[in-house]
Amino acid sequence: METLKQMSMMAVLKLGIPRTELPKTVAKEVDMLEARIKSDWTGIFRSWNLWSDHIKIDWSGGEWRFLFFHPGQVMQEIKIKAGHTKDLGFPGGIMFILPRKTIWIDDYKIVMEDRKFIFYGAYYSHARYWRQFKATLSHSGIQNRPRMEVEEARLVTGGEEDEGPGTL
Repeated sequence: METLKQMSMMAVLKLGIPRTELPKTVAKEVDMLEARIKSDWTGIFRSWNLWSDHIKIDWSGGEWRFLFFHPGQVMQEIKIKAGHTKDLGFPGGIMFILPRKTIWIDDYKIVMEDRKFIFYGAYYSHARYWRQFKATLSHSGIQNRPRMEVEEARLVTGGEEDEGPGTL
């Protein structure tokens, strides 16, 4: 379980709060946390999907940038920032292993001790309604290859519960 201090430092990073507004000791701890995020999560990795061979992940000012590519050929760039609902469209569906789905991301959470981050959002299903989902991107450090897992949340639509397929 995260402490209030950890949650507060993460909020500072995600929302891009200027370090000048913080006490010096807190600003230094936030800088160290950001350096750890960059160390663990930025760089070029082997991709987890069939869309591209590699993915470049970058973090700056609370925004994640994912650049999918084959060597010498850029395929797609996806940007996600906390506090901003983002329509990722069909490329987001491919990134989150929900092909042919339109994806919206509302927020993300970084779990440093487990080396993963979690995206929260929704996608438009073939049944013409929105389904919520949670996507977890974990990084084992093995073979420089992150792993993506997607879980759907249960929604109530038209008075009936609709249960998604679970982990994909």
